[in-house]
Amino acid sequence: MKIALFDFDGTIADSGPTIMGSARDALVELGYPVPPDRRLRGFVGPPLMSGITDVLEVPAEEAEAFRVVYRAIYTERMTEAIVYPGLPELLDRLRGDGWTLGVATSKREDLVARILDAKSLTPLFPVIAGADLSERNASKAWVVGRALELFAAQGVDATRAVMVGDRHHDVVGAAEWDLRTIFVTWGYGPPEESAGAWAVADTPPDVAWLLATAT
Repeated sequence: MKIALFDFDGTIADSGPTIMGSARDALVELGYPVPPDRRLRGFVGPPLMSGITDVLEVPAEEAEAFRVVYRAIYTERMTEAIVYPGLPELLDRLRGDGWTLGVATSKREDLVARILDAKSLTPLFPVIAGADLSERNASKAWVVGRALELFAAQGVDATRAVMVGDRHHDVVGAAEWDLRTIFVTWGYGPPEESAGAWAVADTPPDVAWLLATAT
């Protein structure tokens, strides 16, 4: 069976404005300095707790308190994220070509499910894998493993799946399961984060073409 796993933020949806805006508001509310937008972009995609400490530079001992405030703000606006142009058509095309699709994201699993539902995309994905409620089990390797387990529970062998994502976390996390990654350039990862990817796609049709060559 042909399986494609999609990252969410920066791959399916342009979540940057909602994520960055929520981070900015949480930093202001709690009295932390707000980094420039070029740095805030790095907050889109990685596991939340590492993004809080590594990108926003919130002290580790204060990260959990920051997470609670950020999460409350973000949850109110998360469904405002816009699905990238051409993504619904790409997903429909892949399904028509016999691909089974899944989501593997470091975003909390219940939240990404709610956003996908709001965008009427849930029926396209028999597997939606994300971070747990604590958001400490959130590395891309962890969520890819969860996706493979969820497929296995449905009787589907996904060990030859292809990952599609926009950050080096996708490339590295998929590689831990010996999966290839298509790095998409329309997201939030700079070009150098494509290092180690199997292929690079500039447009959704490129993804379809590359997946056709991957089987």
